[in-house]
Amino acid sequence: MKVLVLGASGATGKLVVQELIKRNIQVRIVVRKSAILPSQISDDKGIEIIKGNINDFEVAKINELVKDCNSVICCLGHNISFKGIYGPPLKLVSNTVSKIIEALKSQHINSKFILMSTTAYTNGKINEVNDFREKLVFTLLEVLLPPHKDNMLAANKLVNELSSKTSVEWVTVRPDSLFDEDNVTNYEIHNKKIRSPIFNPGKTSRINVSHFMVELISNDKLWQEWKYKTPVIYNKE
Repeated sequence: MKVLVLGASGATGKLVVQELIKRNIQVRIVVRKSAILPSQISDDKGIEIIKGNINDFEVAKINELVKDCNSVICCLGHNISFKGIYGPPLKLVSNTVSKIIEALKSQHINSKFILMSTTAYTNGKINEVNDFREKLVFTLLEVLLPPHKDNMLAANKLVNELSSKTSVEWVTVRPDSLFDEDNVTNYEIHNKKIRSPIFNPGKTSRINVSHFMVELISNDKLWQEWKYKTPVIYNKE
């Protein structure tokens, strides 16, 4: 097994890489040229590091990225800066998801794709609904924060556009309010949101998110349970 990790220098992405290495799973990562990686990753000869802006990669380069990888975990996100939020590429995540999915399809082998999303995404296909206040806030966020709209578009590409009849299986993982924690703790997985992400948010540690995503690709029974779904992950209180 070899796993491609996108956004591997991010707060959650680097934890995903470390969890994969802990399980002796081969890893290929893509990071920006300016990315600063922890020594556990940069010094590990078993990790294949590709540097560059994935948004600028041509189709041939994307195909090379997924070559011999049967799983992809996407933790891509926008930099938290004025340029990162309001500057191009405004559709970094959604465009990358589209390119990677097409590249995986071209391999004509069964592949797994995991997108790290957010409880701000509402899955209408499973009859999730937002109340009036939540709809208002989410509408404002889509107008005022391009990264939020990008994240919604990325999840929609999987939920609404990717047929289950293709060779690519997917899961969209939705954590609630993220925070840092040193060790994996007890967490719970739900098919739907059980609390308002705006007015009554739960908490999810990044390390628990990374653990769950790696478990998904490592444990076939768990994958079969959640494939083509948008599970919500909360830390147990």
